[in-house]
Amino acid sequence: GEKLKPMIIGKSKNPRCFRGIDLSCVGVEYHSSCKAWMTNSLFNKYLLNLNRFFSLQDRKILLLLDNAPVHIVDEATESCLTHVKLQFFPPNLTSVLQPLDGGIIRSLKVHARRFQITQLLEQLDDFDGHAADLVKKLTVLDAMKFVNASWKLITKETIIKCFVNCGFGNINDENTVIGDEGEGEEEQIGELLREVGVG
Repeated sequence: GEKLKPMIIGKSKNPRCFRGIDLSCVGVEYHSSCKAWMTNSLFNKYLLNLNRFFSLQDRKILLLLDNAPVHIVDEATESCLTHVKLQFFPPNLTSVLQPLDGGIIRSLKVHARRFQITQLLEQLDDFDGHAADLVKKLTVLDAMKFVNASWKLITKETIIKCFVNCGFGNINDENTVIGDEGEGEEEQIGELLREVGVG
């Protein structure tokens, strides 16, 4: 399997922190919307780009989706999806069937939070103000870097485990090691935050 680049949606089209930065090297896709939410337009654009990505490799995929209001596929988009098949979850079952909700997002957030705390602690010695003021200096670019580094740490085994926990088959290989990424780290991160006066 493989993991595609995460998509981050911010409010500003060109944040100041992007000046002089080659975003192609950051490891995530950045898009903007007025509320920093996924929009129907962004969703359809993403589907077309995804289809183009897999068509160039002559590969076909099944994309599982929840019934969020923005997940409406335009007719023009649907007619172009030659290499992406969409399958929507039944209504009101997303929390049960969605592997991302089954632990993948949680693991990503734990790792990202750890990267954030590490950066704050490294900067704290050279900062005269309060730690809470240092947090306010974090940028969208920082967040993108945290997400990229965190996404790299999400293992194939964790993703498989989340799919299995949501009912997508079983793992038959007894030698497969499945880790609980982030297990116990949330409490440690919380303690660190309280120590530096942020949490």
